[in-house]
Amino acid sequence: MPKAKRRRKAVSTRDHLIAVSLGLFNERGPDRVTTAQIAEAAGINEGNLYYYFKTKQALILAIFDRFEAAIDDLLNRDQAAGADPSAYVAFLTEWFEIVWAYRFLYRDFMGLIAAAPELRRRIRTISDRIRTPVRQLIEHMRAAGLMEVSDEALDPLLHNVWIVSTYWVVYLDVQEGVRALKKSHLEWGLKQVASLFQPHLSEPARHWLDG
Repeated sequence: MPKAKRRRKAVSTRDHLIAVSLGLFNERGPDRVTTAQIAEAAGINEGNLYYYFKTKQALILAIFDRFEAAIDDLLNRDQAAGADPSAYVAFLTEWFEIVWAYRFLYRDFMGLIAAAPELRRRIRTISDRIRTPVRQLIEHMRAAGLMEVSDEALDPLLHNVWIVSTYWVVYLDVQEGVRALKKSHLEWGLKQVASLFQPHLSEPARHWLDG
């Protein structure tokens, strides 16, 4: 087989293993999934899996690389949307979609950082990066009179938005017993974040959000 074809096949198999592992981890949690189960679901033998990933931790880190790439794509787009409330909602909606797609990273986070401590630093970096465009959008809305929030109240609001928009997956699992998340749960999470903004919105912005 030509070398170029072998390389394409290797990349394809690696991507397939990452996708299969992500699905299993989201469904069951990484602690309830064995490498043998991943190999079976991927349609290869376990020895072949070890050719691409020596450990389950290596698979988790590869998935986290994909998660970071999705965040980079979101943050690298033009965020100069002025005071348009739809810009914030679009940003938040896509962030929720990303959290949902990689939900095991949040739902099972404490166990993951015990196995891979470097994830704590990487999650913190993502948190710091995401707060910046959210702050900018809120400040645009304040300047346009769409939001009324004092400088003193802005930081607590940002913290609470981050907590809810990031850890709604954990809440549904622990508090409501919802482990098998569906996309319908995204709307529930978005409504929780919207409730944080409601007291600070002007009448036109509140009417727009209610619509």
